[in-house]
Amino acid sequence: MANRHYGHRQLGHHGTTNARGCQHLRLGNFGKLFPELPGLEVTEAEAAALGGPGGIMHDQEDRSPDSRIPAGYIFFAQFIDHDITLDVSTDLHGQPLSKDAIKALPNLRSPSLDLDCVYGFGPEASPFLYDRNAPGRLLTGTARNLDDVPRNEDGRALIGDPRNDENIFVSQMQLLFLRFHNRVLDSLVAGVGGEDRFEEAQKIVRFHYQYLVVHDFLRRVCDPGVFAYAWERVQQGQYPLFYRPGSDGDLPMPVEFSVAAFRFGHTLVRSRYAVNGRNPDIELFDERFNTLGFGGVPQDLTVDWRFLLAVDDRVPPLCSKAVDHLLADELIHLPVPVVGRASFNDRSLAFRNLLRGNVLALASGQDVAWQLREAGYPVNPQRELELDDVPGWRGLPNGMGQRLAKQTPLFFYLLREAGLGGGQHLGPVGSALLLEVFLGALQYCGTSFLKTPGWRPDPRIAPCGAEHFTLADIVRYVQD
Repeated sequence: MANRHYGHRQLGHHGTTNARGCQHLRLGNFGKLFPELPGLEVTEAEAAALGGPGGIMHDQEDRSPDSRIPAGYIFFAQFIDHDITLDVSTDLHGQPLSKDAIKALPNLRSPSLDLDCVYGFGPEASPFLYDRNAPGRLLTGTARNLDDVPRNEDGRALIGDPRNDENIFVSQMQLLFLRFHNRVLDSLVAGVGGEDRFEEAQKIVRFHYQYLVVHDFLRRVCDPGVFAYAWERVQQGQYPLFYRPGSDGDLPMPVEFSVAAFRFGHTLVRSRYAVNGRNPDIELFDERFNTLGFGGVPQDLTVDWRFLLAVDDRVPPLCSKAVDHLLADELIHLPVPVVGRASFNDRSLAFRNLLRGNVLALASGQDVAWQLREAGYPVNPQRELELDDVPGWRGLPNGMGQRLAKQTPLFFYLLREAGLGGGQHLGPVGSALLLEVFLGALQYCGTSFLKTPGWRPDPRIAPCGAEHFTLADIVRYVQD
């Protein structure tokens, strides 16, 4: 099968042949959306003051309000992230990298929203993901729990990306999409050849997933005005504005997106979650319930998505925290099994994000805002962040507050921008970065739903119509 995912060079994936079910380019690299902007140096002291334990971003008193975003979208965002980006190369405490060094960093995922975390390299190159007794069918369940992802004798998940087993919620999201594929496969006309039937099911699943990312997830988490601006330009064939394939024809993963903008989901995370009717209130990293993942989902912790998504009108779902600069205590004190025996500050996800932004030479939020404005995005780079109103800001030592107010680390800037807007979604700058990359990747992908004129979700999967198609419809379709 030809490998023509972007319409550029036809390449094998990881040195494999063009195996059936493997439709994407080789694993790619990172890059920058704004290569001419200077990186903002962020010292470890500044990263600790903002994002370390007890810092500006530590929500010690649970001050962050709730949003209207159902909590299941946190784990859908994590699932999406694992589908498009994986950096295992950068040193958290290293010096800022040059533009050429960033371009050379390998991204161990393709940015094309192709669900390689579900399909791997296809039935021929990743046969351990598939049922050998039912061609094209993905494995699910274990002897211990049929409502789990497949596992080997050691309990290791047999899935396309091991990160999708790092907590029970993203593991169960993985299971949802495994079952979605199988349900679609079963629905196809009997008598179609095994190869054609698998690839047709894969295409249907990918298109519905991509449509959900755009019209459910992005519409939900982005500023409405910026979404409308970007979508209109997509319809006119004039989008994206900055995102481009590299000189080799491959599409890089922009670090402004992967290290800052798409980490906004960290602020949505709650300390406690409802899993099902028997376990309506458990800690995110409660080891008694194996919520650290990587060991199998106990039957008693099978996720009932009605508690996290709007699946059933009779069961109001738990919602995420607001999109603001505050992160839950559990993310400021990550457990040892998650980060290893790290130093005091290194256990904080906010601190790690800020340092990673320094290593990857991210520009300040203000500089990025000006670039977007000059290109035509409806953003206001002169908007004040009102940082003096942030608890603890005026107490930052050695003029740190004044410096960071003028040139603000991009990750913090985007979260503060969202919080000033009410915290129900990202602000204009953060929204522009997400739309630029997601819509851009789908525009460059020759096999995305955007490249199939007139494509709409299947009414059997989206019974209320394309305009109202949400992740909850996938749950209902799979469970029907």
